[in-house]
Amino acid sequence: MSKKVGLDIGYSNVIAVYSGDSGNQESIVRPARATPLNALPRDSGLRAGEVIVEVDGQPWVAFAGPGRAGDRELHKDYTASDYYQALFKGALLNAACNSDVVDTLVTGLPVSQFHDKSYVRALKERMTGRHRISPKIEIDVRQVEVVPQPVGTLTDVYCTSEHAEVIEESVVLVIDPGFFSVDWVVFIQRELATKTSNSSLKAMSVLLETCAEEVALDFGGNPGTDKIEWALQEGKNSIMLFGRKVDLPDYLKRASDRVIPTVMREIKQELRKLENQVVDCVILGGGGASLYESYARQEFPSALILCSSDIIRSNAQGFWHIAHS
Repeated sequence: MSKKVGLDIGYSNVIAVYSGDSGNQESIVRPARATPLNALPRDSGLRAGEVIVEVDGQPWVAFAGPGRAGDRELHKDYTASDYYQALFKGALLNAACNSDVVDTLVTGLPVSQFHDKSYVRALKERMTGRHRISPKIEIDVRQVEVVPQPVGTLTDVYCTSEHAEVIEESVVLVIDPGFFSVDWVVFIQRELATKTSNSSLKAMSVLLETCAEEVALDFGGNPGTDKIEWALQEGKNSIMLFGRKVDLPDYLKRASDRVIPTVMREIKQELRKLENQVVDCVILGGGGASLYESYARQEFPSALILCSSDIIRSNAQGFWHIAHS
């Protein structure tokens, strides 16, 4: 059976969508945290979901749990880091499903990085070929395709919703609020409008920092972004601070009001290049999509607003569909 993988290595989560042994679609969602094994306390063992992979001959722990990894890599050279390689190999170990070959792997880059063809070429070269995962496991990735990150969400919605005809015949804006960047792409009748597609660094990392600041104003202490991020990843709406329960929705709303309108202004400024064409449809995907929905409705009141049915997996699911096309 031909093995196809859609892989979304973000700054917050790693999501892989692949065909399992039975042929059904399967997926993993893991924290985008990694650390050298020797940085962990001796005899600490592995926690659920963590895996050990080899990076430049050294053992690393991919998908490290809360408090187990140091500072994350949060920069434009992320894909060239050992940290990223550990996450990539951890995803391969899960997605290959006892196979030593991945025929096609599709992944995405922030739009601003995708514009740099040398960056795209370097990532494809790093991902293609035979990878030593551990002393006993090697996996051969035969073909890699790199696309702008929001193309995954567009493809996912196109393949799974009842609005395929709208997407085919419209000017469609796709917004993907990620941890490192908020990416957007414009499609005109499914053709990418490169000049109106871009990224903003006022992303979820900035929004969570702002949320932590808002909490500090009321409670006298800053909980930090990690605590808020972990709570949201676990589906919780509160954190503990100084022994008190802090409900997050109100603080996330305050932070959103400070951050998201600025991003929407950046997007609308880019849309001026559409030369009087209007946006017919806005598609939202990615971990921050639910926070952006009300702002998208305010900015584009006449447009059809669509969200992926699974905003966390939307890009990886779309990549998986592209791998099968």
